[in-house]
Amino acid sequence: MKYTHTIIACLVMIAGSLVFQSCKKESRPAVPGDMGIPERTLLKIKELGYSTFDVKKTPGGYIAEGDIFLSDEALVKTSITPSPLLRIAKSEQYRTNNLITGLPRVITISVTNLPAIYATATDIAISRYNALGLQLTFQRVAGGGQVNIEYASLGSGVLGRSAGFPNSSGNPPSPIQLNADANGLGSSPDVNYLATVIAHEIGHTIGFRHTDYFNRTYSCGWSPYPNEGDAGVGAINIPGTPAAEDPNSWMLACIGSGSNRPFNNNDIIALNYLYNGGGTNPVPDGTYKIISVHSGKALDVYNASVADGGIVVQWTYAGVRNQQWVFTYLGNGFYKIASVHSGKVLDVYGAATDNGGEVVQWAFAGVGNQQWKVEANGDGSFRLLSRHSNKALDVYGASQDNGGKVVQWTYAGVANQRWYIQPI
Repeated sequence: MKYTHTIIACLVMIAGSLVFQSCKKESRPAVPGDMGIPERTLLKIKELGYSTFDVKKTPGGYIAEGDIFLSDEALVKTSITPSPLLRIAKSEQYRTNNLITGLPRVITISVTNLPAIYATATDIAISRYNALGLQLTFQRVAGGGQVNIEYASLGSGVLGRSAGFPNSSGNPPSPIQLNADANGLGSSPDVNYLATVIAHEIGHTIGFRHTDYFNRTYSCGWSPYPNEGDAGVGAINIPGTPAAEDPNSWMLACIGSGSNRPFNNNDIIALNYLYNGGGTNPVPDGTYKIISVHSGKALDVYNASVADGGIVVQWTYAGVRNQQWVFTYLGNGFYKIASVHSGKVLDVYGAATDNGGEVVQWAFAGVGNQQWKVEANGDGSFRLLSRHSNKALDVYGASQDNGGKVVQWTYAGVANQRWYIQPI
């Protein structure tokens, strides 16, 4: 995160405020700071989903997006192949490919070599997360935390820097570095402002991109390269977050000096979606496609049947109404899931309790075999469990074929029992 005094030469002037993104006096467009960095290194940074604009070399690695440290070791291990889970950013909130796994889980955080107010502010930041009842919680410890918050002299206007995003094993990076120098946060900043900066950097460690990823000029003022993405690489949107700019999100790229940004409603939706807040309703009411993790095929009412008993299969997604589903939260952790084309709901035929019980569509009657618990798996996918049997929605035999039958089966965490729920 960055800030500087806004000056009269900025294209967008914000009177009396400080922002994290530098506004520099320019007689011509700014030149990216990555000109001396090897092209292969930039391709690897891009492959990881980070912007390649203004990348800077630093001891042991590189700094991307102003506050993300990428180690030389991590880049050596990165291959250059397209990521299927990244897309061009638009305007929702965004997450990274990897998230924290092993939920429910407690992440320990320590604070070293910083003034006492930084520990107090860390406690406030932690309390903001823990108050949401997520399956991911935080605890401050005296030393040796899984994430260590430490002092670093980062230069004028730079407030903090995260070591990156969760790794492929689902663990957070460390450390978070904070600039307690007079040209950064200082030794005695406003405690809620400091808590907001810390909560922001913690957000990166658990998989959040900037809310204004697609256009950081929204919070930072003018920039010659407003999209943090590069060459079509974006980020994974979080369903249920707004389709327009969000002026108060804790994950905006820049912030006014002294500002306090506790989580707003959209932030809470995003955190609940990724980390199953309260373990109840992680998917907002709405219309979605349901995609099998193992095959990439969509949940489909076979042959667009409108009859009770129409069988449910998987099929290549074609955007048709018999592949679209309306989620309606019923309370107590359960949903009805209705086909857009027929209005009938997912149903375990005959209220079977055995493995292999057939899944069909049927007129909604409110019974247990028509209600589904939706639980986050911690990797962006979900399991759907029938209320009456507690068995999972499953593609029978791990079929990869169009027409593969969908049944219920005891949940084992395998890919043919995990589903992406993606908004239409």
